[in-house]
Amino acid sequence: MIEAGRQLWNEALAHRKRRWEEERLSTSYSQQCWILTAERRADPLLGELYSQAGQEILKRLDRAFKAFFEHRARYPRFKRFSESGSFTYPQAYNGSVKPDLVRRRLFLSKVGNVKVVFHRELPSRREELKTCTVVREPNGDWYASLVYEDDVQVPEPLKAYFASPVGIDLGLKSLIATTDGVKIPHPQFLRKAEKRVKLVQRNFSATQKDSKNREKARRLLAIRQAKVANRRRDFNHKLSTQLVREHDLVAFEDLKVRNMVRNHALAKSISDAGWGQLRSFSEYKTKRAGKLVVGVPPAYSTQECYFCGTLNQIPLSVRQFECRGCGRTLDRDLNAAWIVLKRGVAQVGQDMPELKPAETGPLPVPTTGRASPVKEAGTIRGGNHATQQEGRRWKPTNSFEGGCHTSTSLGTATFSPEARRSAGAGRMTSLSCSIGFTNLSQSSFVLKNILAPPSSCCIWGYGFWYWAYFIPQYLNPV
Repeated sequence: MIEAGRQLWNEALAHRKRRWEEERLSTSYSQQCWILTAERRADPLLGELYSQAGQEILKRLDRAFKAFFEHRARYPRFKRFSESGSFTYPQAYNGSVKPDLVRRRLFLSKVGNVKVVFHRELPSRREELKTCTVVREPNGDWYASLVYEDDVQVPEPLKAYFASPVGIDLGLKSLIATTDGVKIPHPQFLRKAEKRVKLVQRNFSATQKDSKNREKARRLLAIRQAKVANRRRDFNHKLSTQLVREHDLVAFEDLKVRNMVRNHALAKSISDAGWGQLRSFSEYKTKRAGKLVVGVPPAYSTQECYFCGTLNQIPLSVRQFECRGCGRTLDRDLNAAWIVLKRGVAQVGQDMPELKPAETGPLPVPTTGRASPVKEAGTIRGGNHATQQEGRRWKPTNSFEGGCHTSTSLGTATFSPEARRSAGAGRMTSLSCSIGFTNLSQSSFVLKNILAPPSSCCIWGYGFWYWAYFIPQYLNPV
């Protein structure tokens, strides 16, 4: 049936192409279905193909042309002979597909009873079966995917509060680093099997085309590659299951893997990591468990200090560095995991006291000449470069009350010259000031004594802690 489906695809594609080139007429899916009905009576090979399976192949071709016209894919191509492929029963509930758990058989129309191994229990009611897709992999394994309609209600995640959130930093030296302080090393399944795979590839290249030895070598190569993929899939399944069981909010970096593999020095390691597979497994498992997976912007997550927000540009080879702003020694991967968690919590709109006093984003960079900013590389630049750097830095999209960023806008503040000099000396003293808010009626606050750098102060008001960051040099003296 796979060979019949391949020939049907090629003939339908040639018909569409020829009709447009000769007559400038488009061909629809319904027109080709009428033609298929007539051709099945004359062609014995198409007669062996299940009627609805043939219509599904024509529907795939129609979807391929729609994707091409919408500029989402290339022009459909002819398929060459291959032992791998698939065919679908779109209405498996009408008796074309009958699974038998007792006899361990699967009845397929136009095929007959096939011995199968069911890896899980099937629903009791047969009318819930919707579709069945039979696939043959390049290594010669056959799989049947049965789609059932499930009436189980999927619980919605409680976005008001997450008891055990976790931030995950994806990497190559460590596959993941979590805010729990756990580092899982890169398993490197492809690297470990690369020696044997290369040997099989050389034997495959040395065989003569269209020979039996070449087909045997191709099958052996497919088996070797399938083993690597199966190991990676099994590892990601176990890891994602562990993450979903222990946490109700999982924050990943929203990495653009397709762009990252363009780096030829790291393309093999990135592909071997399987970041996208791990995230996709975690997403569907959290939906089934009523939990949540979010993706956050990855910009500067490994360079931003979790405690003070200073950006420190360091090479990839440095895994532990000292922050230029607060002087703390940080582990690069664990610090990035906390940054990912902060951004994920800010994205879902939840306030977490354990994340204070660290910000959900980097500190604003001053643009005046009095306080020159520190660039990522650690060099001193002028105000124009600082303005450009601030535009590239990550800013949270959602503000939430009680956290590090609020929707309250600060007005002007005045200090005495003595207070201004005391603030610039290295510590903030207990001062009284008047700060105008646009959405709060009360404007009298008292600054408390805190052990913090001179670039930060703590404001108490209405029972909430608002963390406001400013440079004392900006304040105009009375």
